[in-house]
Amino acid sequence: MKVSTQPTVSVVVPVYNAMPYLRLTLHSIEQQTLGLDAIEVVAVDDGSTDGSGEVLDEWAERHPGVVKVIHQEASGGPSRPRNVGLDHATGRYVFFVDGDDCLGPEALERLVAMAERNGSDTVLAKLVGVGRRVPKQVFAKNVDRADLSKGDVYYTLMPFKLFRREVIERHGLRFPEHMRISEDQHFVARAYLHSKVISIVGDYDCYYLVKRGDDGNITANGIEFEVALEQADEMVELVKGLTGPGALRDHLVGRHVNVEMMRRFDQGFLAADADRRKLLVELARPYARKWIEPGVLARMPVHEKLVAHCLREGLVEELADVVRWQRDGRPGKALVRDGRVYATPPYPPADSPVHRELCDITGQVLGVSPRRRVDRLAWRGTVLELSGYAYVDQVDTDDLVTEVVLRHVGSGRELTVPAEQIPSPHLTVSRGKETYDYGRACFRAAVDLARADGGAPLPKGDWQLSLRCTAHGLTARGALGNALGGKVSKRADEHAVSLPGTGKRLHTARVGPRDGELLLRLRPAPSAVSAYAVSFGWKAARAVRSRVSWK
Repeated sequence: MKVSTQPTVSVVVPVYNAMPYLRLTLHSIEQQTLGLDAIEVVAVDDGSTDGSGEVLDEWAERHPGVVKVIHQEASGGPSRPRNVGLDHATGRYVFFVDGDDCLGPEALERLVAMAERNGSDTVLAKLVGVGRRVPKQVFAKNVDRADLSKGDVYYTLMPFKLFRREVIERHGLRFPEHMRISEDQHFVARAYLHSKVISIVGDYDCYYLVKRGDDGNITANGIEFEVALEQADEMVELVKGLTGPGALRDHLVGRHVNVEMMRRFDQGFLAADADRRKLLVELARPYARKWIEPGVLARMPVHEKLVAHCLREGLVEELADVVRWQRDGRPGKALVRDGRVYATPPYPPADSPVHRELCDITGQVLGVSPRRRVDRLAWRGTVLELSGYAYVDQVDTDDLVTEVVLRHVGSGRELTVPAEQIPSPHLTVSRGKETYDYGRACFRAAVDLARADGGAPLPKGDWQLSLRCTAHGLTARGALGNALGGKVSKRADEHAVSLPGTGKRLHTARVGPRDGELLLRLRPAPSAVSAYAVSFGWKAARAVRSRVSWK
C-alpha cells in the first residue's frame, strides 16, 4: 500500500490558448531538479480552444499521481483558474507558472532551499525577460531577509514567487476575479504584508517571462489610464487597510503613485494635443489628491514632487514644462540660498514658497559631497602632506574652506588641520547641460605629527583622516580610503618619526586605506633601530620592486 505524502510544491498552471508555448512550459516543469516526486502540478484549462486542454490531458496520463487537470469554461482572465488551482493544491508551498513561460531547471529546488533555510513565507524568484522587460535591481543578489519598507521588493508584484501555502490559507488569499488585469498585485501585496520573512533568490535565472508572438499575454495588450487608476486606487486602499501610518505605508503607496500615475506623464504626454493633456490631468487629479500624502511626497525626487503638485492643482501647461525639463536633463544651475540648495525648474518661480517646498535638493547634494580625490600623499619628516581636490557638489567654490579632520578611533576625539586652497581654473564639471567651474577646489595640507594637537604632538593610536568642505553655508565631509588617485600608493608604508616631548623614543607612523577610510596608525617603536629598520625596509622593498623585473 502506497503511503500518501504531502508534496513539497504545488505548481499551479493557469492555461488559456497557450500553444505552442505550453509544451515548453510543461517540459521545464518535468526537468526540475527538485524531482517530480516532490512536485504536484495543478493545471487549470480555462476554456482553451487551441488544443491546450488535450495537451494537458496527455501530459497527465504520462505522469499519474503528479498532475491534476481541471477543465472549466473561459473566465476571461487568470484569476479564476489560479483560484481553482489553489483550491486543489495540497503542497507545503505554491508556485504559479503561466502556460507560456518556463522555469530554470534548478528553480524550485533553490527556492525551497531558501525558504527552508530562512523560514520564508514568500521567496522572490529571479526573472528573465524573453522579449519583455523585467525588474533587475531587486535580483542583484540573494537576500535572506528582505525589507519591504525600502528598496524594490514591492515593485515586483507579479505572482511568480514561492508562497507558503499555510499563510495563503490562513489569511484566505485569493485573486480578485472582478479584475481582468493587475489582479496579481492584489494577491502578492497581501502575501507580502502577511509574510514574516521575505527572501530573494537572485543568483539563478529562475523564471523566464515570455512575450508571445501573437501578443496573447493579457498584460501585453495594455490598459487604459482611467481603468489603471481605478485599480490602483483599490491597491492603495488595500495597503492602507493592512498598514498603519509610517514609512512602510508611504513606501508602498509611493510605488503605486510612481508606477500607475507618475510614469504616464512622459514623452507621450508631451506628444498629446491640448485636449488630451487636459483630460489626463483631470483623470489623475482626484487620485493625486487622495494618494499623495505628506509622507509619500517627502520620499519623491524633485521632478516627481513637481509632477505631483501640478496634478493636485490641475496645472496642465506647467506640468508639460516640468516633464520637458526632466527629459532635457534638468537644465539650469542649482540655486544656493540661506544654506540650502534648490533645483531650478521652469516652474514654480524661484521666489515662491512652493519652490522652497518642492525644489530643495540639499540632502541629495550633500549625500554625494564632497566630491574629492587625493592625488599626493607623502612624508616630509614628521609632516604628512596631502593634496588633491574637494568641493561641495553644485556649489561655487568662491568661499570654499577645506579642512583635514583627524578622528581618534577609540575616543572619537577630533583634531582639525586647515588646508590651503589652490587656484584650479582647469577644473570644470558638467552636469546635464550645465558646466560648473570649481576654481578653488584644489587643496594642499600639511599634517605635522609634532604639532597636530594644538601645538603638541599627535597622541598615539589610530586616527581616521577625512576631508571637510564648507561653502555658502553648506558643510560636507567624506572619508578618503576610496578617494586615492591612481598615482597614490594603496599600500600602507611604515615611517619613523621623532616627536618632541618623548625623549629619545621614536614612533612609527603608517598611513593607508582600510574599509573605505584612510587610517593613520601612530605607535611607539620598540627601539630606534627597529623604527629606522622598518622605515628603511619598506622604502628599500619599493625601490627593489621598481628596479627588478620578476619572472
